[in-house]
Amino acid sequence: MKQWFHKAIANPWLRQYILVGYAAKGTVYLLIGTIAIQAAVISDRKAAGTYLTLTWLADRPWGKLLVCLIAIALTGYVLRRLLQAILISEAQNPFSLKSILQCLGYIMSGLSYAGVAHSALNIVFELGEYDDTIEDLANQLFEQPIGGWLIFLGGIAVTIIGFSYIYGAYSGSYISEFQSSDIHHRLEKWATRIGKLGVSARGVAFILTGIFLIQAAIYGNSELAGGLQNAFRVLATKPMGWLWLSLIGLGLICYGLYMFVAAGYRRYAIR
Repeated sequence: MKQWFHKAIANPWLRQYILVGYAAKGTVYLLIGTIAIQAAVISDRKAAGTYLTLTWLADRPWGKLLVCLIAIALTGYVLRRLLQAILISEAQNPFSLKSILQCLGYIMSGLSYAGVAHSALNIVFELGEYDDTIEDLANQLFEQPIGGWLIFLGGIAVTIIGFSYIYGAYSGSYISEFQSSDIHHRLEKWATRIGKLGVSARGVAFILTGIFLIQAAIYGNSELAGGLQNAFRVLATKPMGWLWLSLIGLGLICYGLYMFVAAGYRRYAIR
């Protein structure tokens, strides 16, 4: 079984499918960032989270086909995360705290993008309407005796993840290694720079989401909880909101472009 697994992950077609998943992920963030910047400079536009961004794309000519392709391609990225979780279980010390946290992180990331792919198919086949999953979850948790504490701890965890993204961008540990023999050194240098900006922007988005979850727990108000869509909505109402939307939007565009480079030149598809 183990030999079959390692033979499977070495398959070049599987690796290519996973790298296509990077491009799909990059497309989503590129669109989110572009719409955020439009919302910052055009008064009647609103920034959108993942679901509403895919809905916007679906309304364009050939949009539903593109959204469907994104859903199929994102499954490759989900597969990568699940394979990474399996590989962690084969490490020398799979029960160490670091290995357990990495494994949980890979599984959560995989499930998150599986949710995005599922939402994309919902949009294409018109199976349901927009629903803020985080707000709904907060509503359900508030009905439990310790639900408020769980939301509070979840907010702290999400905030810590956000800071880890920023540190990972600063240290370069969250930046992919490229096939230096194939990529031009200038492209590699610029990809690394925009990658750091993009990862930092994602970190800020996580921190904002975590802060709103903490506020929701403190005030007992599930409407304060939410994902990226909620973070954009709140930022837009703050002083200099257009500037914050522009900066985060630009950062997410950088992250999307970085994902495209990673799709073409990433050194390891699965590790």
